Amino acid sequence: MNTKIALSGISILASLALVGGATFALFTDVGTSTNNVFATGNLDLKLSDDTPETDQDDVTASFGGSNLGPGDCTTTQQLRVKNSGTINGDHVEISVANSVTDNGTPAVDPIDQFMMLNLFQYDGGNISVADFNSNGFADLDDLENVGVDNLGLGDLNTDHDIDLSVCLDSSAGDDLQGDSVSSDWTITLNQDATQ
Repeated sequence: MNTKIALSGISILASLALVGGATFALFTDVGTSTNNVFATGNLDLKLSDDTPETDQDDVTASFGGSNLGPGDCTTTQQLRVKNSGTINGDHVEISVANSVTDNGTPAVDPIDQFMMLNLFQYDGGNISVADFNSNGFADLDDLENVGVDNLGLGDLNTDHDIDLSVCLDSSAGDDLQGDSVSSDWTITLNQDATQ
């Protein structure tokens, strides 16, 4: 009888193993998606001016004039800005740092306050600069102190013109003879309107 019980038990276990094995015998198939790349675009501000410098990261001597007397003006000069990147920007801003010299040595004379912005335009429209020093006109000193922001530049690979003519105001006195102002302009391309 023990043999019959043992054989019955083995038979039941074999049946359970077959049923259990059949329960877990499911088909599978695997596929793979490869080379899923996520990359950023870029803003790439390029500058060009009336010198042979075209589509550069940095340019030199875009604006200037020499031997100015009271009431004299520079010619209209141009700096062009362009986004050569892969994503649209929103606007550019201009910040300026002036360095004043008197016959080549650092000066305290405010010649930049007498360098009036005679013509200052972006894409043919006038750029307004607040009269920070309250001398009655916009000048290089005002531009240094307040800068310019929100000059629209949303498209790609299109030049946008910054036109400038500066006049030595007729009120400039004898103490400014031989003085000069070196003006470094930093142009920043911003992607978002809140920057």
